[in-house]
Amino acid sequence: MFSVNATSQDNLEDVQAFIAEYGLTFPVLLDIDGSVNRTYQIQALPSSFFIDAEGEIRKVVIGGPLTEAMMRAEIAQLVEELP
Repeated sequence: MFSVNATSQDNLEDVQAFIAEYGLTFPVLLDIDGSVNRTYQIQALPSSFFIDAEGEIRKVVIGGPLTEAMMRAEIAQLVEELP
């Protein structure tokens, strides 16, 4: 799991403070130039993408907050759909 901070208003210090405040233990990418936003055609924030091991987007959830329980439920559903 990783996170992309896609808002151009945030700076590195703000993102680091957020990571520390919430005890995030996964990588967080700061999308300074907006290239990730453009690549994934993000229209709204937050947007959560569930990407499989082959790099295919399996599910997109627009809006939030997406709680840990909600993420676990989405992942469980995707695992059930595996062949």
